[in-house]
Amino acid sequence: MRHEIKHGPSFASLFLDLEAGEKIRTEAGCMVGMSPNLQIKTKAYGGLFKAIFRRLLGGESAFQNTYTAEGGPGRLICSPTMPGQIRHYPLTRDKALMMQGSSFLACDPSISMKTAYGGVKAMVSGEGLFLLKLKGEGDLFYNSYGEILEVDVDGEYVVDTGHIVAFEDTLKFKVGKVGGLKSTLLSGEGLVARFKGRGKLYIQTRTLGALLGWITPFLPVR
Repeated sequence: MRHEIKHGPSFASLFLDLEAGEKIRTEAGCMVGMSPNLQIKTKAYGGLFKAIFRRLLGGESAFQNTYTAEGGPGRLICSPTMPGQIRHYPLTRDKALMMQGSSFLACDPSISMKTAYGGVKAMVSGEGLFLLKLKGEGDLFYNSYGEILEVDVDGEYVVDTGHIVAFEDTLKFKVGKVGGLKSTLLSGEGLVARFKGRGKLYIQTRTLGALLGWITPFLPVR
């Protein structure tokens, strides 16, 4: 399978060229266009109960689509709901990738997806009480609101909690204050996540919450 990411970073779309018999699993509703020979199957990945569980607690759609190129090669075009960047992550069996549910876009069907308990720290951080844990080997594509920055952590790194997109499971984090009480309340930074370990961390340059906070004062009040 060949892939190309176009029109980024602001309005990126994913172009996938599948050979005959190849498959790709995607987030529901992301298809923009496709070759007529692509066959689509929709199912609740991991069973209906687990899919609903991921939807309610992980922010990911309950259903996913699997596209198969039948009778020859075919092309699939996918775009995320929010404008922003798309990244490719070649997942290997030696590590897993933790991700906020709304960032998943597409992956090789052999990759497993589970909802991992993030503890109270994840709920407080604004990333939800549960994260997605992706394991296996193959192509994985994820997206963000804004551009994605890749940080190679070797030791410790601090990031605003609302900007976390994904991180390798070799990293652990704790949520805490940015400084003293005055800084936490008045700096505009709120809480931060302190990552420790060695691995890659992916953060987004914008947050939807900040955009909504900027727009809200301009909305008419009845």
